[in-house]
Amino acid sequence: MRVAQVIVGPDQHGVVQFAHRIHDAVVGVGGSSVLVRQVDRPDDASTPRVTGADVAHLHVTDRLFGSPADRAADAVATLVDAVRADGVRIVVTLHDVPQPSDGRAFAVRTAAYRRIADLADVVVVSSEHERLLLADVGIEPAVLEVIPLPVETGHVTEVDSPGAATVGVLGFLYPGKGHVEVAAALPPGTDFVALGRPSPGHEDLVDDLRAVSATARVTGYIEDDDLPAALHAVTVPVAHHRHLSASGSIVTWIEHGRRPLVVTGRYTRELDARSPGVVTLYEEDDLAGAMRRALADPASTWIASGVIAHPTADEVGRAHLDLYRASLRVST
Repeated sequence: MRVAQVIVGPDQHGVVQFAHRIHDAVVGVGGSSVLVRQVDRPDDASTPRVTGADVAHLHVTDRLFGSPADRAADAVATLVDAVRADGVRIVVTLHDVPQPSDGRAFAVRTAAYRRIADLADVVVVSSEHERLLLADVGIEPAVLEVIPLPVETGHVTEVDSPGAATVGVLGFLYPGKGHVEVAAALPPGTDFVALGRPSPGHEDLVDDLRAVSATARVTGYIEDDDLPAALHAVTVPVAHHRHLSASGSIVTWIEHGRRPLVVTGRYTRELDARSPGVVTLYEEDDLAGAMRRALADPASTWIASGVIAHPTADEVGRAHLDLYRASLRVST
């Protein structure tokens, strides 16, 4: 069985990085996986081809394929038509599943994701929470599997950082991610750092941050080689994104040995149950209190020795191989 991982988008994007990790995980457990890579959005004139594969695995979030979301669905349909012409089965992992917090974009995103799901032979999501979000909007593919994001547990001796205590939020700045709320709730004498850059079109959030916290700092994109030092320098890592569906930024904290504060919700409860000891839950109205407690006990923001997060890369690789084999059985 030969599998092609079809990856569209810039290398810095979390979904693209995740897709590369799925390829590595499949190869790591003995599977045959090749990369079909395209940075630009596909169209009729530039669509990647898949040859010699039995299964093509596409990794989709609408923002990588076009805006508004209906244009993204058009681009995905173009890609799927080109791939299916070669007779392969189509597996699609959906990221950033639509939910009511999308506001005015919710309806068009829902319609786009329904169309994309209908194009696939098998649909994958990264959490039980995402499966329920799809069900909430009536998207119920004939074959739907939940395979959580792979995570490699980081174990690092607690780092003492000189200077003022800092609270950090990792990832793109965009509405609803929680940057402004965290900065506004900072305990006195604490600095705020946004580890990342504004999402396109939301550069104004930098000014919003500085309006609520004079100490707020935005790093811009952090290269991989510089990421460990940046994440270890933060006193308290926080993920206050209240409407996430599966979080690459939380996984990144965990993989660097950090135990972030995460607001209680369906997804974070699922994560905590699957991997006890890798996050610290707090209620949404207790953000300031959670930060104060963590600042008073910095050791609580580091993953203790012996704690292991799941699923591991090997677990994810085997789950995908089983999925690919099942997709071929369904076709016969």
